[in-house]
Amino acid sequence: MEQSYAEANAKVKTSISSILTKALCIIVILALFALSFMGVRYVMIVAVALAGFLVWYWPRFRKEWEYVFCDGQLDFDLIKGGEKRKHILRIELENADVVAPLGSEALDGYRHLPVKDFSSGRQEAHLYGIATRLPKQESKVLIRFEPNEKMLKMMKDKCPNIVK
Repeated sequence: MEQSYAEANAKVKTSISSILTKALCIIVILALFALSFMGVRYVMIVAVALAGFLVWYWPRFRKEWEYVFCDGQLDFDLIKGGEKRKHILRIELENADVVAPLGSEALDGYRHLPVKDFSSGRQEAHLYGIATRLPKQESKVLIRFEPNEKMLKMMKDKCPNIVK
C-alpha cells in the first residue's frame, strides 16, 4: 500500500506588535549609545549587549506554519526564523467531524467552537477549517489552516466523507 504524504507552508503575516517591538528595541539601543557618548559610564556595555541580543533574536520575528499530512495524521509545526521548529499539534483526520473551506455550509454548525488559528493571517489566503476534538481534551475546536491542493486531494482520498 502506498503511503500518502503532503506538506504545505504558510508564512505568517508580520503583525503590528512585532513591528513596534522591533522599532522600540532599535530606539532604546540608539538612545543608550547616545547616552554613552555623552559621558554616562557603563551604558556602552549595556547598549552593545542589547544590540547583540537583538541581532541574535531578530530572525525569530519571522514565523511560518508547516502542515504535514501523512497517512491520516495532520501535524502542525511552528518554524521561527527558518531554523527553529516547534511541534504544536497532531490530529487524526478520522477523528475529525468535517474539513471544509471556511465560510462553507459544512462548517455552519461549528461556528460557536473556540478557534485555533494556524493560518498566515493574510486576506488572500484560502482557509480551511477542521472541526475536531483535540487529543486529551473533552471539548471540540475549529482549526484554521491553509492546505495546498495536493494535501486536500490526499485528505479527500483518505477520508472522503469528512473532507468537503
